[in-house]
Amino acid sequence: METEKRIYTIGHSTHSLDYFKELLEKYEINCIVDVRQFAASTYNPQYNESNLRPFLEAHQITYIHMGTEFGARPQDLSMLDIDGKVDFDKIKKSKPFLAGIERLKKGLQKGYRIALMCSQSDPFDCHRFVLIAYYLVRHGFTVTHILKDKTCVDNSFLEKLLLEKYEKKLPKADLFNPHIGQEERLKIAYRLKEKSIAYKPFTH
Repeated sequence: METEKRIYTIGHSTHSLDYFKELLEKYEINCIVDVRQFAASTYNPQYNESNLRPFLEAHQITYIHMGTEFGARPQDLSMLDIDGKVDFDKIKKSKPFLAGIERLKKGLQKGYRIALMCSQSDPFDCHRFVLIAYYLVRHGFTVTHILKDKTCVDNSFLEKLLLEKYEKKLPKADLFNPHIGQEERLKIAYRLKEKSIAYKPFTH
């Protein structure tokens, strides 16, 4: 029987570690993949790797930092677009990102229930949705986002919100563009959202 390709996401927000553990336990998460570029938080030091890793491992939850693979602030300037912002399309084609996807697959095959963790509370405003979940869903994964109140939403729910947010900026099928379908509209909506959240590093 093929392993279900379900990946969860979660934001650590300002939660205490005990509450964060409760969120993970509700969904039986036993592996956290930290997708922050840097495994540290100025305002929530409980989520520095030096604090988070031993806490999770003490509760039999594996911690893996994969900022190089999945972070949204790459150090490689070739990952920037013409405006100097991080280009998510370039990241999705990069060797580290694709290697990270393979690691996720292997983790699922080993029986791990994986949650991708970033800092942002709302997945709608985080690269774990706009960058990583976009790719995963289109490559056969199911993505479920755990929310701070212990409920969860499927990625399709966030995509519906995305289409609603950018409705006035999206093309519609008409006499001159009869082949514009839902997936094309979604792709454009994701791109617009990406532009609103993508990091722009200071460069000389």
